Amino acid sequence: MKKPKTLNPFKFFFSKEAEEGYVPNRELFAYSAALAGQNASYGMISQWLNYFMTEVLHISAGSTGTMMGFIRIWDAVNDPIVGTLIDRHKFKNGNKLHPYLGKLAVVIGILTALMFVDFGVGETAAMLIILFIYIAWDMTYSFQDVALWGMMSLITPHSDERARVSQWINIGAGAGGAIAGAVPFFLGMTEKIGTTERTMLLLCAIVFGLGGELVSISAMKTKERVEFVAPPKQSLWRDLNEVRYNRTLILLILAQLTNALSGAIPWIYYFKYCVEIRIGDTVINGETTQTIYGILIGALGTVSMFFAVKIADRIGSMKKLIILAQGGNVVIRVIAYFIGFDTIPQMLIVIVLMALGNIPITLIGIAQKALLSDSIDYMEWKTGKRKEGITFSLQNLTSKMIDALKSFLFALIFTLVHYDSKAAVQPPEFIDAQWPLFMLLPALASFLYLVPFIFIKDDKKQKAQIEKELAEHHAAKLEQEALGTAQK
Repeated sequence: MKKPKTLNPFKFFFSKEAEEGYVPNRELFAYSAALAGQNASYGMISQWLNYFMTEVLHISAGSTGTMMGFIRIWDAVNDPIVGTLIDRHKFKNGNKLHPYLGKLAVVIGILTALMFVDFGVGETAAMLIILFIYIAWDMTYSFQDVALWGMMSLITPHSDERARVSQWINIGAGAGGAIAGAVPFFLGMTEKIGTTERTMLLLCAIVFGLGGELVSISAMKTKERVEFVAPPKQSLWRDLNEVRYNRTLILLILAQLTNALSGAIPWIYYFKYCVEIRIGDTVINGETTQTIYGILIGALGTVSMFFAVKIADRIGSMKKLIILAQGGNVVIRVIAYFIGFDTIPQMLIVIVLMALGNIPITLIGIAQKALLSDSIDYMEWKTGKRKEGITFSLQNLTSKMIDALKSFLFALIFTLVHYDSKAAVQPPEFIDAQWPLFMLLPALASFLYLVPFIFIKDDKKQKAQIEKELAEHHAAKLEQEALGTAQK
């Protein structure tokens, strides 16, 4: 098997056209940038919409979490329908996913910004406005998201190259998520620059939400290199039923559902209400502390993403990499919990521990997407049908079901600890619960993740066999189609 080209970040714009289905660096850079833009936009919704509703609109946590939970369930359910529609359709130019990557981004960006507008109405009216905008946002976002991630499977027929593509687009996605994660820094600056959280969140939504989606249009520079043959028409149920052959997808979905525990309580509440650093006369507020904490624990993990494929090869497989990451996260978080986060020495020790543990954790997304793309090859090998749409839409369904579960857990937990969206100071029950929620819920999630995940099969020899047989099958089909066209 031919080895993938080494990606030099400084030679993106000087690389030549790909040979034999390999992706040129310039195209890979555009794809990575598109994921950065899309994830910056999505991060505004997933990380900050609940906060906007509770802290700016002063809607109760129970109402916020319950409403967002139900609409995210609908958000999740419609993804397989979108994926099935995409799988059934082939555009006149022969493409399957590429046409969804352009104009939709502008609509999604505008709707993202609109969700952070305070229209000055009552609680019920404000919730209805967000509900209608969110539904419109979701319908357009689903088509873009399935197509954008699905391109990873069509951009190259080679499993080793897909691992490289997964590495670089996840670097882009991680960068986009980090951009949305920088919002606390700007919130911490509101008093100094004489503005409000309301105005700052809207500005962030315009810059990161709309601006991010405009950047995502760079995905139009990608190419589909795997021949797509439209499957025979059959019922939606039968399309969904055939997913049972994709064992890797099913086990990944079960594992990933545990992420609902990991992110149920956003960091901002712990840092805003429970953390303040005093060094002499200098006071660093919780929002700024969160930004510093995020940068410090994420730096090593971000660097490690550039070497994800090499690290996985050294460990033995993408599966082993994920097991190491999740197992290590359990151990490190339990240790950090008992150390505490009350004094500067404690904070420094916890930051060092979390930074080290974050190295493999950061690589999980890369490994999951590589395993998922390989599973599409396996499914085609098993059934004769290639289903990027339904496969990645089910991944999206999982992500959105996780968001729905997070919302319900947010509503339940914050109600139990007596969170008051209208109060500047929270009750002792709320304060006492934040450190264990912040540190131990993600540890429990990592432990539960491993239960289904260990049953995933990641066999290099089988992948090589599947890739070889599919290449022969695709070549035979193209030859057959060419012969049929010539006879007509």
